[in-house]
Amino acid sequence: MINVQRRIAMKSGLLVFLLAWTAVVGLTSLSVAQTNYFFRPPTLLDPPPPAGPDGNWFAELDGDPDTSGGTNWYEPNLQSNFIPAYNFGNGERAFIENGGTAVVNTVGAFSPGQIVLGSAAATSGTLEIQSGGVLASRIGISVNGNITVGSAGGIGTLRVLPGGTLTAEGSLVEGTNSANLIRVGALAGATATLSAASANLSSKVQVFPNAAFSTTGSGNFSTGTVYTSEVTANGTNGKIDFGATATLGGSLVLNFNSYTPSVGHNWNVLEAAAFSGSFGSITSNASLASNHALVATKPAVGGGQLGYNVSVQEVLVLEVNRDTGAATLKHPGSASILLDGYFIGSDAGSLKPASWNSWDAGNLFGGDWIATAATANNLGELKPTNDATLAGGNTLNYQFGAVYDPFAGPFGTVNEDLEFAYRRSSDGAQFPGKVQYSGTKFNTLLLQVDPTGSGSAFLRNTSDTTVQIDSYDVLSAAGRLSTTGWNSLDEQNAEGANTWLEVASNTNQIGEVNQTGFTQLDPGESLNLGPLYLGGTQDLQLSFLLMGQGTSTLGKVLYQALAAVQGDYNSNGIVDAGDYTIWRDTLGSTTDLRANGDNVGASAGKIDAADYSFWKSHFGNTSGSGSGGIGSASPVPEPASWMLVSLALGMFMVVRRGKH
Repeated sequence: MINVQRRIAMKSGLLVFLLAWTAVVGLTSLSVAQTNYFFRPPTLLDPPPPAGPDGNWFAELDGDPDTSGGTNWYEPNLQSNFIPAYNFGNGERAFIENGGTAVVNTVGAFSPGQIVLGSAAATSGTLEIQSGGVLASRIGISVNGNITVGSAGGIGTLRVLPGGTLTAEGSLVEGTNSANLIRVGALAGATATLSAASANLSSKVQVFPNAAFSTTGSGNFSTGTVYTSEVTANGTNGKIDFGATATLGGSLVLNFNSYTPSVGHNWNVLEAAAFSGSFGSITSNASLASNHALVATKPAVGGGQLGYNVSVQEVLVLEVNRDTGAATLKHPGSASILLDGYFIGSDAGSLKPASWNSWDAGNLFGGDWIATAATANNLGELKPTNDATLAGGNTLNYQFGAVYDPFAGPFGTVNEDLEFAYRRSSDGAQFPGKVQYSGTKFNTLLLQVDPTGSGSAFLRNTSDTTVQIDSYDVLSAAGRLSTTGWNSLDEQNAEGANTWLEVASNTNQIGEVNQTGFTQLDPGESLNLGPLYLGGTQDLQLSFLLMGQGTSTLGKVLYQALAAVQGDYNSNGIVDAGDYTIWRDTLGSTTDLRANGDNVGASAGKIDAADYSFWKSHFGNTSGSGSGGIGSASPVPEPASWMLVSLALGMFMVVRRGKH
């Protein structure tokens, strides 16, 4: 029914105009088109609102709620001030996009036909339902009863606080702008209620344990959704109830508040009649053990509904050695694990099926395994008869073979993307196993940093590609770079004096550029950049520019001390020609003993031919490689005969260039 009484307080001039217009068109009732009211728009209002963008949704012109003369609402076409109502004319919509906040803390007499928060590009708007506040968006003749929170270009914020109630007879729709937010509840207080016919959630959604967030129909999470369930105890967390199918997407985050989860703890974060799709990731702010993971299951919860339950479980661990490619399955947990299938996957094609040792081939765990088609993207097996039982306590150490290729794809490709998952036949539950890497081979340049105190950093080419670079930079948002410790290529006179030029130098960024050409790093070659890391936050980022390219390539940063290598006189992680240079330049010295590898017997305390022989016998060794590993392709240089003669005569002079 059209609410005419609420408009009695309209200005007389406007009332005369409307009556005259009604007479002209021959209407018998005061029916107007769908009308949009704006909350405190940046225009001159009559009467003007109080200063500032914020205000009360139900503020009245004269304090009489029957007339609905809204102090904070304005309709620009007829220049009227009324609180929007779904049942006046064809319906009225409420827009908040002035950067301000509309507060609801009472039960008002009028309900809008739609609520729109920051939907227009470059606008923003907030609605906050406080304790005691009740508001509903209702369906009218030409209004859909929706609540729209932001868009792709605008920013909307919806907060339903404890004790508040908000209802949408239509849909709750959140735009794709990553700044949009729907927040229901708080860590303490009464119930916060948000209900709608359906929900399309496309950005940030935060739900607390005291929230009653529900729909009578379906729910949809898009690929950009970040759904955060706030957790305060085992089984106590934020949850959304959908009356129909919930389509999953985006990411699920469990945020633990002053609470540490343990194995077996679980939280029902969703309920729905059915689920389709899946979350792209399930994460938390908790530091879980290396063999613990968040596992999702979908148990029946009664009333024809399924729950989406997340629990902390012991899981299998796939250890992958970057240097050898070997993949080893381990179970360091205590409880036995049942499985009837497993999967190892790589979108980047980093698997080598020819090296795979399948359980079927080994007739393991009772045999009867069926291997799936083995490709560079997929390795897996199924057991059609019953589950295999894998005992805990690290009694399982199964070698799948050298199935990992760290150099798959072109140089610079991020291919460290292995996934390991397995399933249980009794309930069809799927478990995300943990993948842990060791070793230093990467398909890009590596900045290896000692995190234990020295802060020494080495720029290493552990790939199988010869690389030519003409610039690099290292970033740290936390300011963990040492400009005094950094031993730049400019300072080292790499490629000759004045070839490299430092272009940035502060605690957040260091970098330099080759002014004349490039520096080549062969496979296994390293550059010592000195103790450039101050410790603390591990947020270093490496990027470099390949010769002839205009776009930077991302490198990898590994916080791991470079293991000592015998014969590595310049401490760059490999025994190469650079170490020969150190030996040559210090030959005969009894004070500069960097090249004193054979420091026993007659060679003790001085640099002599025995130290050359020591270096030559270890030539090509790298950190962690023992007697093998990646070595330089260059032949072992032989010492010139005059050097040995000079040593015998004691005539060789040691010359060292100091750091400038």
